[in-house]
Amino acid sequence: MKRPARARTRRGRARVSLVPLALAAILIAGLAAASAAAPPTRLDASSILSPPLDASGQVKVAVALHVLNLSSIDEVTERFHLTGYLVEQWRDPRLAYPAAGPNDKFRTLLPRAVWRPELVILNAVEQRHSYETSLRVAPDGLMSFVERFDAVVTSTFNLTPFPFDAQKLEVLVHPFTDQQQFITFVPSLLPVWTATEFNTYSSLESWRFQSLTSHLGRAASQFGAHAIAEARFEIAVARRYQFYLWKVFLPLLLMVVVSWSVFWFDPPEVSSQVTIAVTTILTIIAFALTISLTLPRVPYLTFVDAYFLTCYIFAFVAMLELTAVHVAYRNERRRVATRIRRTARWLVPVSFVAINAILIVHFLT
Repeated sequence: MKRPARARTRRGRARVSLVPLALAAILIAGLAAASAAAPPTRLDASSILSPPLDASGQVKVAVALHVLNLSSIDEVTERFHLTGYLVEQWRDPRLAYPAAGPNDKFRTLLPRAVWRPELVILNAVEQRHSYETSLRVAPDGLMSFVERFDAVVTSTFNLTPFPFDAQKLEVLVHPFTDQQQFITFVPSLLPVWTATEFNTYSSLESWRFQSLTSHLGRAASQFGAHAIAEARFEIAVARRYQFYLWKVFLPLLLMVVVSWSVFWFDPPEVSSQVTIAVTTILTIIAFALTISLTLPRVPYLTFVDAYFLTCYIFAFVAMLELTAVHVAYRNERRRVATRIRRTARWLVPVSFVAINAILIVHFLT
């Protein structure tokens, strides 16, 4: 009668010992499900750090530039200071994961833990300074890398219409050397920065931000082996010309008009006419030396330079006119002196207006 009791006791112990095993199995299954829901950041390091090439052996990267601020635009050195966000987006199916819910839209990764494009600003004068970075992955494997940077960039300036000029500041973005063979740039769906938002806090004093456009294409490699992807961002700015209009053009115009007052003096009053003409010429020269600090020192002729030269010439023409009138009057050729003076009263102003109209057409159109 005792043997059945012992058998029942052994069976009870066996059932009790199975409970921890069942709990352990449930725990392992839960951990496996949790690891499946999380992004596979613990894949083999060699596979994650390698580029996610598609069937054509390329990685399609969307590049966008958001301008935060522009400052220190220097026309002479052709440089400008740029602060902004550089956004890169590409797809990596290896890092796709099932979303845990409607709010699980992205997860944050370490930038050095997985592969990502290495982009350089080709026309940066010095290495750009990176302040904050963020790398996110969406459930479908869409990777988004955002970098806030600060850089001094050089660009070609066309100052021929100065000060009524508008410039396109270029930012050239290329893949880094070891990624040039398989990276292809594609259009980005991210919105661009608007001029209204930018002008509310921009530190530009002499410029007005207009637009930001991007152009994708191919460029020659530095090593000449193959063409590489290139993203060209153009920041359109226009100069605020009001300062030069009121502080340069108008004073010069008034000085030239003052020199024309000699056309209304009687020929015998030579000393007064010479004083006005010489004083006007010296005043224009002194004004040019003073205002030259605010003008770009470029090797070619700009519109403001041509205007200065025109004012010089017409102030000198007034001096030549009074000299011719005085010589004719002194030689008893008063009719000739009177004819020269009456002709100069309308011919010189009309010629001044006509020449400036030609300059406007040549330099500003």
